[in-house]
Amino acid sequence: MSTRPQRSHASRARTLALECLLKIQERDAFADPLIDAIIDRGKLSAEDKAFATLLVRGVVSTRGSLDLVLDRCMRSPRDVKDDVRCALRISAYEMLYLHKDAYASVSQGVELTREIAPRAAALANAVLRKVASLVDAFPFGDPQKDIHAYALLHGFPVWLVEQLIQDLGAPDAHAFLVASNEPAPIYLAVNSALASDDEICTVFKEARFSLEPAASGGITPPGCYELRERKALSDGRIARLLRTGKIVVSDASAQAIAFLVAKMTSSICADGKDPNFLELCAGRGTKTVLLQSDLLRIQGSQSSRFTTVDNVPFKQKLLLKRAQECGIEVSEALCGDATHLDRVIKDRMFDCIFIDAPCSGLGTLRRHPEIRWRIKPQDIDAFAHVDKRILESAAHHVRPGGLLAYATCTITPSEDGNAISSFLSSELGSSFKLASVHGKACFQNMLVPHGPDAHFLAVMQRH
Repeated sequence: MSTRPQRSHASRARTLALECLLKIQERDAFADPLIDAIIDRGKLSAEDKAFATLLVRGVVSTRGSLDLVLDRCMRSPRDVKDDVRCALRISAYEMLYLHKDAYASVSQGVELTREIAPRAAALANAVLRKVASLVDAFPFGDPQKDIHAYALLHGFPVWLVEQLIQDLGAPDAHAFLVASNEPAPIYLAVNSALASDDEICTVFKEARFSLEPAASGGITPPGCYELRERKALSDGRIARLLRTGKIVVSDASAQAIAFLVAKMTSSICADGKDPNFLELCAGRGTKTVLLQSDLLRIQGSQSSRFTTVDNVPFKQKLLLKRAQECGIEVSEALCGDATHLDRVIKDRMFDCIFIDAPCSGLGTLRRHPEIRWRIKPQDIDAFAHVDKRILESAAHHVRPGGLLAYATCTITPSEDGNAISSFLSSELGSSFKLASVHGKACFQNMLVPHGPDAHFLAVMQRH
C-alpha cells in the first residue's frame, strides 16, 4: 500500500500566506518585503492577494495572543514544531480575530498542516477543534475590567497595553489599539524633482483611480495624496510612476514632517541662500527625497549641499541609487556613527541637522506588525538613550542661528517630549531654544482609526 501523503486542498491564498510566515519566522524578517516577493508577485486574484496579505499581517500582529490560545488547546505545547505552529496560527487568527466560519477554518488549517507535516494533520485537527470551541468565550474575561482579556482582545502584549494606557490615557490608548489592527492607508508623495501634481493627478484620472489631498496633524503637505484603492498600485501606469521615482509611497505624517523641516530651514537662510543640510539616520532615503522635493517647491531649487549619514553600508548604497533614480541631489552619503559625528564630518557646521531618530516605531504598527511582539520594555529605554547621544553629537555641528530637528515615528514620552526636555535642560542644550512648529511647541499626531501614522517632530534653534 502506498504511503504517499494525501494531496492538500488548502486554498492558494492560505498556502502563500503560510510560505510567507514561515520565511518571516526562519529569518526573523520583516513582513512587507516577503509579502511583496511571495504574495504580490504570486498568481492570485486581487481578492486572494488581499486575503493572503491580511492573514500574514494579522498573524504577525497577534502572534503572541494566538500562541496563548493555542497553548491552552495542547497537551505539550513545546513539542509542536515551529512550522506546524505557523499553520495553526493562521486558522486560529481566522476564527478569533476575523470571525470566520469555524468549520472552514479548521478544515483549511488541517490541510495547511498536511502540506508541511503530513503526520501532524491529526494533531492540527484536534487542536483547531478545541480553538473553535473557545471562540465564544474569547478573550476569556471582561475586557473592560480585565487587562489580560483587553490585551488578548486586541492582540497586544499586556505590558504594552499597560504602557499605552499610562502614556496616553485610556481613551487614546483604546483608539491606538483599534487603529493598529486596521490596514494602513496608502499615501503618495509627488516628487517635484520629476513631476508636477497636475501631471500625476492626470495619470490617475486616466487610469480611473482617485487621489485625495491628505493631511496630518493639521498640516496638508504639498504633493501629499491618499490613494483609497490599493489595486491601483498594480496598474501599469501607476507602477511606472513609482518605478521612475515620480511618486513615492510615504505616510502623510512623514510627509508633514519633511515639509515642516524644509520650510523652517528655508526661512532661516536669508536672501535665498542655499541651505547646508545634514540628514542623520537617513536609511534608504525616503525622507531625503521628501526633503529635497519640498525644498524645490519652497525655494525653487534643491539644496546643492545635502549630506546624509547612516551607519549601515548597504542602506547608503540604496540611498544613492534611489536619489539618482528620483532626480534628487545628494552631495555626500557618508557611512558612520551618528553618536560620534566628529569622526564622520570633522568640524563642519550646518544650517539644519535633521535627525530621523531610531525609535521603537510604535506609531507605525500597521505597517510594521512584527514590532509588536519583538519589542521589550527595555528597548524603549535603549532607544531613548541612543537618541540622547545623537542629539548631543549633532548639537556641536549646528551653526549659530541654525536648526536642530528631531523626529520619531513613535508615541512614548521617553523617546519624544521627554527626550527634548532632557536635552534642553542639559549644559549643551542651553545653547538652543524650542522653535515654533506651525504655531505649536512641536508637531505630534496620534494614531487614530483611518488616519496617518503617529509621528513626532521638535525643532530647536541655536542661539
